[in-house]
Amino acid sequence: MVEQQKTYSIGKIAQLSNLSAHTIRAWERRYNVVTPLRSDGGTRRYTESHLKRFQLLGAAVDAGHRISDLVELDQAILAQLAGTVRTRAVDRQASNRKGEYVTLDPRSVTEAIGYAKELDATNVERCLGIQYRLLGASTFRTHFCRVLLTRVGTLWEQGEISMATEHLLSAALKSLLLRTFDASSTAANAPKVVFTTPDDEQHELGLLIAAGVAADAGAEVINLGPQLPADVVGRAVLKQHPFALALSMVNVPLGTQRAYVRRLRNILPDPIQIWLGGADARNDIAGCEVLGLEEMAARIREVVAVRASATS
Repeated sequence: MVEQQKTYSIGKIAQLSNLSAHTIRAWERRYNVVTPLRSDGGTRRYTESHLKRFQLLGAAVDAGHRISDLVELDQAILAQLAGTVRTRAVDRQASNRKGEYVTLDPRSVTEAIGYAKELDATNVERCLGIQYRLLGASTFRTHFCRVLLTRVGTLWEQGEISMATEHLLSAALKSLLLRTFDASSTAANAPKVVFTTPDDEQHELGLLIAAGVAADAGAEVINLGPQLPADVVGRAVLKQHPFALALSMVNVPLGTQRAYVRRLRNILPDPIQIWLGGADARNDIAGCEVLGLEEMAARIREVVAVRASATS
């Protein structure tokens, strides 16, 4: 005699997954997350596999991921994501300090570079997309991208990757960063931050990463793109009246940095802060300050909080 498969009602699924019945129906209808069975009377019945999927999706959404980013992930990837969320929660509780927990599998970086060496753009994009969903936007930008770009830079210096490999990885990463950048959710009184690079700075990825981090922290981001002369930047900034101007310095000589900042400082009023970031950013240049990604995000959050309290 064949044992009958155990099934659950939508009410029981809601109870066990900590989701409302309304949410379950909405996800089914809009995203087709599962296809429920039907009883002889036409009511929904759910299997153990359906229950597990709802539990994993719910955990990921609770961690800040959008359901639309999760629906195409298979059960194994969702399980990894749920494990990452649990690890973060434990680590955060242990350290009791925000930002000291990162679950980053170094094999993910190796895998992406491996596909890039084979010029397999599809799998490079797949690897990057999975890590973005697993780690979340903030950790992906501040940690995964940093590790990936550092590794690529080292391999390039050692002659172990080709120009085509480096360009393919950069193009895939740029595409993802642009696609996932969301500047539409900032508050009306959010501090404006303008992003660009000097005219001799060709590296745009650091600029996009920093702009994304700033937007996540609550800034209204104005990205002018890379390689702009100081006078062009100065005129654009004066029109926007931002809180700060952020400059990415990845491969800019010290003398060039000083001259660029000096020209900007002569154009811009003192209340507009100038921030430098990137591998070559120097902290001994008058009229500006060097901020890492975490420091920049903290500065923005502080301004957001002050403005919010002033209007409440």
